Amino acid sequence: MTQKYYHDKLLPVYVNAIHKARSQPGGEFKNWILQEDGDPSHGKKKKGLAQRYLQSNWIPVLRHPPQSPDLNPIEGVWNILKNRVRKRSWRTEEEFRSIILQEWDAITMDEIRARIAEMPERCKGLIKSGGAAIKSELW
Repeated sequence: MTQKYYHDKLLPVYVNAIHKARSQPGGEFKNWILQEDGDPSHGKKKKGLAQRYLQSNWIPVLRHPPQSPDLNPIEGVWNILKNRVRKRSWRTEEEFRSIILQEWDAITMDEIRARIAEMPERCKGLIKSGGAAIKSELW
């Protein structure tokens, strides 16, 4: 993926979602930030379109090591999806796609929040392991 594609096609979706969340009553989402991995298209090494776009939209980015699935809660969510899909059977690609969508829709916010809440312990575990991959009860 190029930085231009990321800037033109993906970032507007993310930025709009963050702004929409921040505007919700109650203020519980007002401090939302964007988490990106180390993909070069995100403009971390060479500042450009993506970084300027985020800055102009007041979107801070969570800094974390590249290639760190142990620090990315979506990896725990992918594990939920993989485990559920493995328990199902399908015969066609269309059935497989349907199963994936059904299982994705069945993932609850409580399951996602549990993986996010686990992050402080995961960070401690990574420090203790010297950066080696870690496992937990949730992923």
